[in-house]
Amino acid sequence: MQLSNNSTYEISPALDALIQAAYRGPLEERPWQEFLNAFREAVNANYATLILRPPREGDAGVVLNAVVMSPQIFNSYNDTYFSMDPFVNLPPGEVFTVSEFVGESEFFNSAYYRDYITPSDVRHIMGADLVGLDGLTARLRITRPKARENFGEDDKRLCRLLLPHLQQAVELHSRMLRTESERAFYEDAIDKLAMGVVILDGNARVLRKNHAADHLLQEKRGLSLVGDALQVGDNQENRAFRTLLEEVMDAHRQFKPGFVRAFRIADSGSVTGLGLLVRPLPPIEASDGSSNPTAAIFVSDPHQPRQAPSDILIELFGFTPAESKLALRLVNGLTLDEASEELGISRNTAKSHLSSVFSKTGVARQTQLIQLILNSVATLGGENAS
Repeated sequence: MQLSNNSTYEISPALDALIQAAYRGPLEERPWQEFLNAFREAVNANYATLILRPPREGDAGVVLNAVVMSPQIFNSYNDTYFSMDPFVNLPPGEVFTVSEFVGESEFFNSAYYRDYITPSDVRHIMGADLVGLDGLTARLRITRPKARENFGEDDKRLCRLLLPHLQQAVELHSRMLRTESERAFYEDAIDKLAMGVVILDGNARVLRKNHAADHLLQEKRGLSLVGDALQVGDNQENRAFRTLLEEVMDAHRQFKPGFVRAFRIADSGSVTGLGLLVRPLPPIEASDGSSNPTAAIFVSDPHQPRQAPSDILIELFGFTPAESKLALRLVNGLTLDEASEELGISRNTAKSHLSSVFSKTGVARQTQLIQLILNSVATLGGENAS
């Protein structure tokens, strides 16, 4: 396509650098530090602040500063002065100076200006509020000292040019945080089910693993790491596993995410061993059209105790504390005699508790009780079992 007027689409190198810094912001260790510093310098300001979550009572919010004048001043705004700030709730996407929005007389005679702004060597403030489609609200504030003139139209025009890019970058940052939070939540839930999860590439290199899988690898009971590669069982078992893994990777390349294979590792100390379920992850193509085949390994460890807090069992099934402790031990494979000994109660007392548990759950056998509890949400409740 030939552009009739190339100048219409030209962006100056300086503006391009600011736009790129805005989009790099979510990837920085301290988000948007490069952008805030660059924008501060571009408009000859002394401070630049991006407020991703405004402070409120009991919540310091998320306030990002290009320059922190002092921890005391920074904390004083988050703790106290945020409630006195008159330069808030600006019309979304518009740029104002504090003189335009609040009025010079009202602002300069306020306790906020006298007690907070003046000690910070700030006289002029330019700002804009960003409101996303999902309700996300952010504030951009730029300041100058008394020795410099107020922000002018050129400064406001540059700010308006950057706002759409900054808003998109902030929305991307919010989605990234939300996705990471959800991933951590699901990973924690799988951990509580004593299910190990390992993500491998085509060479069996470990890309990710959850806590349950990390525990198995540390024990080296059937699974171990050789360098950064997963070793499964003995050499013969590992060769068989690599063959199976290649089949799963082929399924990945053929866009067959439903392909599933199972594998069992022998355990000399048990008749059960470890069970593995291997399946390809959905392919994600890179910008050049290539994809990196990856597979998820789900590891079930029959020896890993199932955790269920007593208070959760009490709320779900109406157990007493003593009944919940007995039920949990039966779920983890103890016999009634072994459970009573571990709890320090007589067998008759244990039988009485079990009879009450059967009555409350409507089951008649220990196997049914175990199945009921393991299939409930109790094991997702946490690790403070007793």
